[in-house]
Amino acid sequence: MPKDLGRWVVGLLAAIIGLIALYIASKTEDDVMYYTGIFFFIGTVLFNFLQIKQVFDQQSAH
Repeated sequence: MPKDLGRWVVGLLAAIIGLIALYIASKTEDDVMYYTGIFFFIGTVLFNFLQIKQVFDQQSAH
């Protein structure tokens, strides 16, 4: 079992949750839910970019 499998699982789950939030934002008629879905999607994208940055930082430290 690879040691970074946890990062892949967490990243994939974050991406799925972000896409669900984006779908909910596209189907709602309420402004609060719309902006909540959009901001949640942006948050998950930023979280995945943070994970990528951490991997590159960890590789450059070795």
